[in-house]
Amino acid sequence: MAKKKRYVYRCVSGVSNYSNSRNKGRKSIKLLLYIVLFVFLVYFGGRKLVNLAYESDKIIVKSIEVVGTKNVTKTEIKELLPFETGDNILKINLSKTENEIKRLKPELKSIMINRSWQKVKIKLCERTPEAFVMQGDTVFGIDFDDNPFPLRGFMNAEKVPKLFYRSDVERKKLLSFIKSFKPMCGDFLSDVSEMKFSGAGDIIFVTHGNTVVFWGDGEPNVLSHKFNRFQKIYSDAMSKYKQIECIDMTLYSFGRATVKPVRE
Repeated sequence: MAKKKRYVYRCVSGVSNYSNSRNKGRKSIKLLLYIVLFVFLVYFGGRKLVNLAYESDKIIVKSIEVVGTKNVTKTEIKELLPFETGDNILKINLSKTENEIKRLKPELKSIMINRSWQKVKIKLCERTPEAFVMQGDTVFGIDFDDNPFPLRGFMNAEKVPKLFYRSDVERKKLLSFIKSFKPMCGDFLSDVSEMKFSGAGDIIFVTHGNTVVFWGDGEPNVLSHKFNRFQKIYSDAMSKYKQIECIDMTLYSFGRATVKPVRE
């Protein structure tokens, strides 16, 4: 005899589903309100803390240290600062101050300002003249960045050549030659008083003993070998003659060099 199937009937209430949806909606609204309240407290609380820090008499500059000075004085650097001891240390705009001092002091290669608790440290790096240039009637220093700057302190005593040029392009080429020439010529560069280009575009330098050297082009590939050869010629000529009028190295690539002594 076949068994009768039993059926279970469940009654689903529409009112119950509606109530659950309302509860979930209320929880979402509460969560959103809590988040908004939290953000509000963090924002205004943070602003309050920042304002308190900016107004605090404990977060102030108590000392200013300047290091790296050789020719520039610490006093003149401090006088250029837009802040002083007693000012709030958080209000200092470091990058703006660095840029402004570099603009006013082109003899500085770099400046770095750091702040710590109640202290500001200023680290300077001064430029070193690699040559002298004329601007009007005034002698300026210039380095391999091609930036002329006023000579300060002991910069005038540097034994570097004075450059004579007809354009900025010639000046840059002379600086480039010195940069390549300096590592291999040793102390000889300190004996060079002037450096310039001839009308034909060859490099000429004059020694402190008034010897004119017609160097030729500044080809870097043969510079080391050419200088070694020149050094032997120059040393030999100095031992033979009291004074040398000129040494011509323009035909070096053809194996020729000419020495002309001063006639007595």
